[in-house]
Amino acid sequence: MKRILYSVTFMLVLFAFPALFAQSGAGAGSFSFALNGYTVQGQLINAIIHRDNSVTLTMNINGNLQTPVGSFPITGNGEWYGKADATVLSGTIQNVQGKVRICLQSSSCGNANYIGQGTWNGNLSGQEGTGTFQGTVTFTSSPVPQVPVNQPTPVSGIWNCNFQLTS
Repeated sequence: MKRILYSVTFMLVLFAFPALFAQSGAGAGSFSFALNGYTVQGQLINAIIHRDNSVTLTMNINGNLQTPVGSFPITGNGEWYGKADATVLSGTIQNVQGKVRICLQSSSCGNANYIGQGTWNGNLSGQEGTGTFQGTVTFTSSPVPQVPVNQPTPVSGIWNCNFQLTS
């Protein structure tokens, strides 16, 4: 049981900075992160490269993590800010916050709240951007002792998005 909870915790920490994959439509994308056979999905919205070459994205997480001990609802959001310099993109990831609803018994449920931050960079070809990111996620509360609280955990991944260009 302890091993499963540690696996869930590790996946949830990494979930805040998942791998991102483009979807059709300007200024939007989706993300998916898999670890040990578990997949989490979410959306990128308002992915914009502004006229002044500043870049903004909003990351939304609203899904379920399927594990051998049950399904855990996951929600969260974050903001990516940066700049576009010809074909190079770079910036910061800020205000990442969310929660994981953990129920180990039908009457024993609680939220594991998390915050996060990081940096990102990549390349731009037309409206399509791809790259890498790194950062930390910290759980600020947890209903179970197996989820470490107030311990920043490093995370990294890849991203891919179709940006909207403002004129």
